[in-house]
Amino acid sequence: MQHRHPTLSLLSAGLTLLFISEACTISEPLRTEPFERGVVVLEAGQSTKQNASVSFLSPDKGKTNDIFAAVNDRPLGDLLKSYTEIDGKGYLLVSNSDKVEVVENSTFRSIAFINKDVEQCRYMVAAPPQNGFFLKGYVSYWGGKTMAPGVAIVSLADRKVINHLVVGSGPEQMVVVGEQLFVANSGGPTVGNTVSVINTTTDQVVTTIPVGDVPTSVIYDSISGLIYVLCSGKPTRLNAGGTTTAELIKINPTTRQVTSRITIGGRPVTGNPTNLTFNPTSQLFYFLLRGAVYSFPAAATSIAVDKPLINQSFTGLGVDPATGIIYGGYSRDSTSKGVVRRFQATGSLIDTVSVGYVPDGFYFK
Repeated sequence: MQHRHPTLSLLSAGLTLLFISEACTISEPLRTEPFERGVVVLEAGQSTKQNASVSFLSPDKGKTNDIFAAVNDRPLGDLLKSYTEIDGKGYLLVSNSDKVEVVENSTFRSIAFINKDVEQCRYMVAAPPQNGFFLKGYVSYWGGKTMAPGVAIVSLADRKVINHLVVGSGPEQMVVVGEQLFVANSGGPTVGNTVSVINTTTDQVVTTIPVGDVPTSVIYDSISGLIYVLCSGKPTRLNAGGTTTAELIKINPTTRQVTSRITIGGRPVTGNPTNLTFNPTSQLFYFLLRGAVYSFPAAATSIAVDKPLINQSFTGLGVDPATGIIYGGYSRDSTSKGVVRRFQATGSLIDTVSVGYVPDGFYFK
Protein backbone atom coordinates (compact mmCIF):
# COMPACT_ATOMS: atom_id res chain seq x y z
CA MET A 1 0.00 0.00 0.00
CA GLN A 2 1.38 3.37 -1.02
CA HIS A 3 1.44 6.29 1.47
CA ARG A 4 1.82 9.97 0.62
CA HIS A 5 3.61 12.54 2.72
CA PRO A 6 1.02 14.74 4.53
CA THR A 7 2.68 17.96 3.40
CA LEU A 8 2.66 16.86 -0.22
CA SER A 9 -1.01 15.86 0.07
CA LEU A 10 -1.97 19.26 1.42
CA LEU A 11 0.06 21.01 -1.28
CA SER A 12 -1.58 18.91 -3.96
CA ALA A 13 -5.03 19.63 -2.59
CA GLY A 14 -4.29 23.35 -2.44
CA LEU A 15 -3.08 23.42 -6.02
CA THR A 16 -6.18 21.51 -7.11
CA LEU A 17 -8.45 24.02 -5.40
CA LEU A 18 -6.48 26.89 -6.95
CA PHE A 19 -6.87 25.43 -10.43
CA ILE A 20 -10.59 24.82 -9.86
CA SER A 21 -11.04 28.35 -8.54
CA GLU A 22 -9.18 29.86 -11.50
CA ALA A 23 -11.15 27.72 -13.91
CA CYS A 24 -14.44 28.87 -12.38
CA THR A 25 -13.33 32.49 -12.49
CA ILE A 26 -12.36 32.28 -16.13
CA SER A 27 -15.37 30.33 -17.34
CA GLU A 28 -18.07 32.03 -15.25
CA PRO A 29 -19.90 34.59 -17.40
CA LEU A 30 -19.85 38.16 -16.20
CA ARG A 31 -23.20 39.46 -15.04
CA THR A 32 -24.61 42.02 -17.44
CA GLU A 33 -27.24 44.60 -16.63
CA PRO A 34 -29.49 44.61 -19.70
CA PHE A 35 -30.88 48.13 -19.33
CA GLU A 36 -27.91 49.95 -17.86
CA ARG A 37 -26.97 52.05 -20.88
CA GLY A 38 -29.23 53.19 -23.71
CA VAL A 39 -32.53 54.95 -24.33
CA VAL A 40 -35.75 54.29 -22.41
CA VAL A 41 -38.79 54.81 -24.65
CA LEU A 42 -41.98 55.65 -22.76
CA GLU A 43 -45.16 54.40 -24.40
CA ALA A 44 -48.28 55.94 -22.85
CA GLY A 45 -50.55 53.22 -24.23
CA GLN A 46 -54.25 53.42 -25.06
CA SER A 47 -56.41 55.01 -22.40
CA THR A 48 -58.28 52.40 -20.27
CA LYS A 49 -56.56 49.49 -22.08
CA GLN A 50 -53.86 48.89 -19.42
CA ASN A 51 -51.21 48.57 -22.15
CA ALA A 52 -48.71 51.26 -21.24
CA SER A 53 -45.23 49.91 -21.91
CA VAL A 54 -41.51 50.63 -22.06
CA SER A 55 -39.09 49.81 -24.85
CA PHE A 56 -35.30 49.97 -24.59
CA LEU A 57 -32.88 50.92 -27.34
CA SER A 58 -29.39 49.66 -26.57
CA PRO A 59 -26.30 50.88 -28.44
CA ASP A 60 -24.97 47.32 -28.79
CA LYS A 61 -27.98 45.00 -28.36
CA GLY A 62 -30.60 46.74 -30.46
CA LYS A 63 -34.24 47.04 -29.40
CA THR A 64 -36.20 45.28 -26.66
CA ASN A 65 -39.94 45.95 -26.47
CA ASP A 66 -42.20 45.90 -23.40
CA ILE A 67 -39.39 45.34 -20.93
CA PHE A 68 -41.46 45.92 -17.78
CA ALA A 69 -43.97 43.20 -18.63
CA ALA A 70 -41.23 40.81 -19.78
CA VAL A 71 -39.26 41.17 -16.54
CA ASN A 72 -42.19 41.27 -14.10
CA ASP A 73 -44.76 39.07 -15.88
CA ARG A 74 -47.56 41.63 -15.55
CA PRO A 75 -48.71 44.76 -17.39
CA LEU A 76 -47.46 48.18 -16.35
CA GLY A 77 -50.88 49.86 -16.26
CA ASP A 78 -52.90 52.66 -17.83
CA LEU A 79 -51.23 55.76 -19.31
CA LEU A 80 -47.51 56.00 -18.58
CA LYS A 81 -46.73 59.69 -18.19
CA SER A 82 -43.05 59.95 -17.28
CA TYR A 83 -39.93 58.22 -15.97
CA THR A 84 -36.96 59.32 -13.89
CA GLU A 85 -34.04 57.72 -12.06
CA ILE A 86 -32.89 58.49 -8.52
CA ASP A 87 -30.02 56.73 -6.79
CA GLY A 88 -30.16 53.46 -8.75
CA LYS A 89 -33.96 53.25 -8.81
CA GLY A 90 -36.32 53.97 -11.69
CA TYR A 91 -39.69 55.62 -11.10
CA LEU A 92 -42.48 55.06 -13.65
CA LEU A 93 -45.44 57.42 -13.20
CA VAL A 94 -48.57 55.67 -14.47
CA SER A 95 -51.15 58.44 -14.46
CA ASN A 96 -54.53 56.75 -14.98
CA SER A 97 -53.50 53.89 -12.68
CA ASP A 98 -52.72 56.45 -9.93
CA LYS A 99 -49.40 54.85 -9.07
CA VAL A 100 -45.63 55.17 -9.21
CA GLU A 101 -43.88 51.90 -10.04
CA VAL A 102 -40.41 51.61 -8.49
CA VAL A 103 -37.92 49.41 -10.36
CA GLU A 104 -34.24 48.54 -10.28
CA ASN A 105 -33.06 50.88 -13.01
CA SER A 106 -30.60 48.50 -14.68
CA THR A 107 -32.94 45.47 -14.85
CA PHE A 108 -36.45 46.99 -14.54
CA ARG A 109 -37.24 44.42 -11.86
CA SER A 110 -40.14 45.73 -9.77
CA ILE A 111 -39.20 46.66 -6.21
CA ALA A 112 -42.31 48.41 -4.92
CA PHE A 113 -45.02 50.84 -5.90
CA ILE A 114 -46.61 53.97 -4.49
CA ASN A 115 -50.36 53.83 -5.08
CA LYS A 116 -51.77 56.14 -2.44
CA ASP A 117 -52.11 59.93 -2.60
CA VAL A 118 -50.73 60.30 -6.15
CA GLU A 119 -53.93 60.55 -8.21
CA GLN A 120 -53.22 61.35 -11.86
CA CYS A 121 -49.49 61.56 -11.16
CA ARG A 122 -47.44 63.40 -13.78
CA TYR A 123 -43.73 63.95 -13.03
CA MET A 124 -41.20 63.24 -10.29
CA VAL A 125 -37.91 64.85 -9.19
CA ALA A 126 -35.54 64.30 -6.27
CA ALA A 127 -34.91 66.79 -3.51
CA PRO A 128 -31.24 67.79 -3.08
CA PRO A 129 -29.32 65.04 -1.21
CA GLN A 130 -28.70 65.44 2.50
CA ASN A 131 -25.28 64.27 3.73
CA GLY A 132 -24.86 62.46 0.42
CA PHE A 133 -28.18 60.60 0.59
CA PHE A 134 -31.34 61.08 -1.46
CA LEU A 135 -34.10 61.07 1.16
CA LYS A 136 -37.18 62.47 -0.55
CA GLY A 137 -38.76 63.17 -3.88
CA TYR A 138 -41.61 65.28 -5.24
CA VAL A 139 -44.47 64.05 -7.44
CA SER A 140 -46.79 66.43 -9.29
CA TYR A 141 -50.34 65.14 -9.59
CA TRP A 142 -53.61 66.44 -10.98
CA GLY A 143 -55.94 64.72 -8.52
CA GLY A 144 -59.60 65.03 -9.40
CA LYS A 145 -61.03 61.81 -7.95
CA THR A 146 -60.63 62.29 -4.21
CA MET A 147 -57.78 64.83 -4.11
CA ALA A 148 -57.16 68.41 -5.13
CA PRO A 149 -54.13 68.99 -7.40
CA GLY A 150 -50.78 69.36 -5.73
CA VAL A 151 -47.27 68.08 -5.15
CA ALA A 152 -46.72 64.97 -3.03
CA ILE A 153 -43.61 64.65 -0.89
CA VAL A 154 -42.34 61.07 -1.02
CA SER A 155 -40.02 59.29 1.40
CA LEU A 156 -37.63 57.43 -0.91
CA ALA A 157 -36.67 54.98 1.84
CA ASP A 158 -40.23 54.08 2.83
CA ARG A 159 -41.63 54.59 -0.69
CA LYS A 160 -44.74 56.36 0.50
CA VAL A 161 -46.21 59.85 0.51
CA ILE A 162 -45.45 61.74 3.73
CA ASN A 163 -47.00 65.11 2.94
CA HIS A 164 -48.76 67.24 0.31
CA LEU A 165 -48.32 70.78 -0.90
CA VAL A 166 -51.04 72.85 -2.55
CA VAL A 167 -50.04 74.45 -5.86
CA GLY A 168 -51.96 75.60 -8.93
CA SER A 169 -54.22 73.29 -10.92
CA GLY A 170 -52.72 70.89 -13.43
CA PRO A 171 -49.14 70.81 -12.07
CA GLU A 172 -46.80 69.40 -14.70
CA GLN A 173 -43.02 69.40 -15.04
CA MET A 174 -40.77 70.47 -12.18
CA VAL A 175 -37.13 71.39 -11.77
CA VAL A 176 -34.92 71.70 -8.68
CA VAL A 177 -32.40 74.55 -8.55
CA GLY A 178 -30.41 74.75 -5.34
CA GLU A 179 -32.93 74.39 -2.54
CA GLN A 180 -35.89 75.50 -4.62
CA LEU A 181 -38.44 73.47 -6.55
CA PHE A 182 -40.16 75.18 -9.48
CA VAL A 183 -43.53 73.70 -10.55
CA ALA A 184 -45.32 74.57 -13.81
CA ASN A 185 -49.07 74.90 -13.17
CA SER A 186 -50.71 74.25 -16.54
CA GLY A 187 -54.29 74.51 -15.34
CA GLY A 188 -55.09 70.92 -16.29
CA PRO A 189 -58.54 70.97 -17.91
CA THR A 190 -58.65 74.77 -17.47
CA VAL A 191 -56.02 77.46 -18.18
CA GLY A 192 -53.24 77.98 -15.66
CA ASN A 193 -50.55 80.66 -15.83
CA THR A 194 -48.25 80.33 -12.81
CA VAL A 195 -45.09 78.65 -11.55
CA SER A 196 -45.05 77.69 -7.86
CA VAL A 197 -41.76 77.90 -5.94
CA ILE A 198 -41.20 75.49 -3.04
CA ASN A 199 -38.39 75.60 -0.49
CA THR A 200 -37.06 72.02 -0.40
CA THR A 201 -35.70 72.40 3.14
CA THR A 202 -38.90 73.61 4.76
CA ASP A 203 -41.29 72.14 2.16
CA GLN A 204 -43.25 75.37 2.03
CA VAL A 205 -44.55 77.24 -1.01
CA VAL A 206 -42.60 80.49 -0.83
CA THR A 207 -43.97 82.35 -3.86
CA THR A 208 -45.94 82.06 -7.09
CA ILE A 209 -44.60 83.52 -10.33
CA PRO A 210 -47.07 84.72 -13.00
CA VAL A 211 -46.13 83.44 -16.48
CA GLY A 212 -47.94 82.86 -19.80
CA ASP A 213 -50.96 80.66 -20.40
CA VAL A 214 -50.66 76.88 -19.89
CA PRO A 215 -47.04 76.39 -18.77
CA THR A 216 -46.17 72.74 -19.33
CA SER A 217 -42.41 72.31 -19.80
CA VAL A 218 -39.78 73.69 -17.43
CA ILE A 219 -36.01 73.28 -17.91
CA TYR A 220 -32.98 74.63 -16.04
CA ASP A 221 -29.80 75.51 -17.93
CA SER A 222 -26.76 75.62 -15.65
CA ILE A 223 -24.70 77.59 -18.19
CA SER A 224 -27.05 80.56 -18.44
CA GLY A 225 -28.29 80.04 -14.89
CA LEU A 226 -31.86 80.49 -16.09
CA ILE A 227 -35.08 78.49 -15.99
CA TYR A 228 -36.93 78.19 -19.30
CA VAL A 229 -40.72 77.71 -19.22
CA LEU A 230 -42.70 76.82 -22.33
CA CYS A 231 -46.18 78.32 -22.12
CA SER A 232 -48.24 76.55 -24.77
CA GLY A 233 -51.03 79.14 -24.79
CA LYS A 234 -54.76 78.67 -24.44
CA PRO A 235 -56.09 75.66 -26.35
CA THR A 236 -56.88 76.94 -29.82
CA ARG A 237 -60.46 75.66 -29.55
CA LEU A 238 -61.11 78.38 -26.97
CA ASN A 239 -60.01 81.23 -29.24
CA ALA A 240 -61.69 82.82 -32.22
CA GLY A 241 -59.82 81.87 -35.37
CA GLY A 242 -58.01 79.04 -33.55
CA THR A 243 -55.00 81.16 -32.64
CA THR A 244 -53.18 81.55 -29.34
CA THR A 245 -50.24 83.43 -27.91
CA ALA A 246 -47.52 80.97 -26.88
CA GLU A 247 -44.44 82.14 -25.01
CA LEU A 248 -41.02 81.13 -23.78
CA ILE A 249 -40.50 82.59 -20.31
CA LYS A 250 -37.04 82.94 -18.74
CA ILE A 251 -36.81 83.06 -14.94
CA ASN A 252 -33.85 83.93 -12.73
CA PRO A 253 -34.08 81.30 -9.95
CA THR A 254 -32.15 83.46 -7.48
CA THR A 255 -34.43 86.49 -7.70
CA ARG A 256 -37.49 84.45 -8.79
CA GLN A 257 -38.17 87.12 -11.37
CA VAL A 258 -39.07 86.81 -15.03
CA THR A 259 -36.09 88.17 -16.99
CA SER A 260 -37.60 87.95 -20.47
CA ARG A 261 -40.56 86.59 -22.38
CA ILE A 262 -40.50 85.68 -26.06
CA THR A 263 -43.69 85.29 -28.08
CA ILE A 264 -43.18 82.17 -30.17
CA GLY A 265 -43.47 83.10 -33.83
CA GLY A 266 -43.57 86.79 -32.87
CA ARG A 267 -47.37 86.83 -32.98
CA PRO A 268 -50.38 84.62 -32.14
CA VAL A 269 -50.01 81.25 -33.84
CA THR A 270 -52.33 78.45 -34.82
CA GLY A 271 -51.66 75.45 -32.60
CA ASN A 272 -50.03 74.97 -29.21
CA PRO A 273 -46.26 74.33 -28.98
CA THR A 274 -45.38 71.45 -26.65
CA ASN A 275 -42.58 69.14 -25.54
CA LEU A 276 -39.79 71.63 -24.91
CA THR A 277 -36.55 69.63 -25.01
CA PHE A 278 -32.98 70.80 -24.36
CA ASN A 279 -29.52 69.65 -25.38
CA PRO A 280 -27.14 71.23 -22.84
CA THR A 281 -24.12 70.24 -24.95
CA SER A 282 -25.18 72.17 -28.05
CA GLN A 283 -27.24 74.73 -26.09
CA LEU A 284 -30.17 74.11 -28.42
CA PHE A 285 -33.86 73.86 -27.53
CA TYR A 286 -36.45 71.92 -29.52
CA PHE A 287 -40.26 71.87 -29.46
CA LEU A 288 -43.25 70.52 -31.38
CA LEU A 289 -45.77 72.68 -33.21
CA ARG A 290 -48.30 71.92 -35.97
CA GLY A 291 -46.79 68.60 -37.01
CA ALA A 292 -43.16 69.77 -37.09
CA VAL A 293 -40.03 70.14 -34.95
CA TYR A 294 -38.50 73.58 -34.42
CA SER A 295 -35.18 74.54 -32.85
CA PHE A 296 -33.63 77.66 -31.34
CA PRO A 297 -30.45 78.47 -29.32
CA ALA A 298 -30.66 79.12 -25.59
CA ALA A 299 -29.50 82.71 -26.12
CA ALA A 300 -32.19 83.46 -28.71
CA THR A 301 -34.17 86.69 -28.36
CA SER A 302 -36.78 85.58 -30.92
CA ILE A 303 -38.20 82.23 -32.02
CA ALA A 304 -39.27 81.79 -35.62
CA VAL A 305 -41.70 79.10 -36.77
CA ASP A 306 -41.47 79.54 -40.55
CA LYS A 307 -38.74 76.92 -41.21
CA PRO A 308 -39.06 73.66 -39.25
CA LEU A 309 -35.99 71.54 -38.58
CA ILE A 310 -38.01 68.35 -39.15
CA ASN A 311 -41.29 68.50 -41.02
CA GLN A 312 -42.96 65.50 -39.38
CA SER A 313 -45.63 64.99 -36.73
CA PHE A 314 -44.66 63.41 -33.39
CA THR A 315 -46.34 62.40 -30.15
CA GLY A 316 -43.06 62.67 -28.24
CA LEU A 317 -39.67 64.36 -28.61
CA GLY A 318 -36.22 63.83 -27.11
CA VAL A 319 -32.57 64.60 -27.85
CA ASP A 320 -29.60 62.53 -26.70
CA PRO A 321 -27.17 64.98 -25.03
CA ALA A 322 -24.22 62.64 -25.73
CA THR A 323 -24.78 62.29 -29.48
CA GLY A 324 -27.16 65.10 -30.44
CA ILE A 325 -29.44 62.52 -32.11
CA ILE A 326 -33.09 63.63 -32.13
CA TYR A 327 -35.78 61.08 -31.25
CA GLY A 328 -39.39 61.46 -32.38
CA GLY A 329 -42.22 59.16 -31.28
CA TYR A 330 -45.05 58.67 -33.74
CA SER A 331 -48.38 56.83 -33.75
CA ARG A 332 -50.70 56.91 -36.75
CA ASP A 333 -53.69 56.69 -34.39
CA SER A 334 -54.54 55.41 -30.90
CA THR A 335 -55.33 51.92 -32.21
CA SER A 336 -51.96 51.34 -33.87
CA LYS A 337 -48.56 50.62 -32.36
CA GLY A 338 -46.04 53.37 -32.84
CA VAL A 339 -42.51 53.92 -34.08
CA VAL A 340 -39.46 55.92 -33.02
CA ARG A 341 -37.70 57.87 -35.74
CA ARG A 342 -34.13 58.97 -35.17
CA PHE A 343 -32.57 61.99 -36.86
CA GLN A 344 -29.16 63.59 -37.06
CA ALA A 345 -28.86 67.01 -35.44
CA THR A 346 -29.19 68.43 -38.96
CA GLY A 347 -32.67 66.90 -39.28
CA SER A 348 -31.78 64.05 -41.67
CA LEU A 349 -33.46 60.71 -40.94
CA ILE A 350 -31.27 57.89 -39.55
CA ASP A 351 -33.74 55.04 -39.05
CA THR A 352 -37.18 53.96 -37.80
CA VAL A 353 -37.81 51.49 -34.97
CA SER A 354 -41.16 49.88 -34.10
CA VAL A 355 -42.29 50.20 -30.47
CA GLY A 356 -45.51 50.12 -28.40
CA TYR A 357 -48.65 52.23 -28.34
CA VAL A 358 -48.23 56.04 -28.32
CA PRO A 359 -44.49 56.61 -27.75
CA ASP A 360 -44.35 60.05 -26.20
CA GLY A 361 -41.25 60.25 -23.99
CA PHE A 362 -37.56 59.39 -23.80
CA TYR A 363 -35.00 58.97 -21.03
CA PHE A 364 -31.29 58.86 -21.94
CA LYS A 365 -28.88 56.89 -19.75
